[in-house]
Amino acid sequence: MEVQFVHHEPARTYDKVCRVDQMLYLAGEDSKDTATQKVRGKDVAEQTEILFQNLKNTLEGFGSGLDHIIKMTTYLVDRNDRNAFSAARARCMNHTPPSTLIMGVQLAEPEMLVEVDAIAVIPDGSTRVIQ
Repeated sequence: MEVQFVHHEPARTYDKVCRVDQMLYLAGEDSKDTATQKVRGKDVAEQTEILFQNLKNTLEGFGSGLDHIIKMTTYLVDRNDRNAFSAARARCMNHTPPSTLIMGVQLAEPEMLVEVDAIAVIPDGSTRVIQ
């Protein structure tokens, strides 16, 4: 069994991804700009679309993608944002993997309204590895 931990760039206090063979376990993704670490998006819909783009970029670095997510957990600050999150997710994803939705949470930054962590697979034949 091959286990690989991939760090955030710039560094955070935890790893971004754990790869175990063809499985990817992703830490919570947010709408932060990857260079500045500033939260982007003024509402949950914008933040959701940005975080799925960030998630897509991470997955593609391993030869995977949003279509290969097999489990998601979503954290929403405000339960009233549930429909806006669901609509934005539907614009970003072509399928609805098994999911857990946790509402009424306090996230790492006060500007953050939504966070998603995920488990994904790397399709057969892909050998890409992020360093």
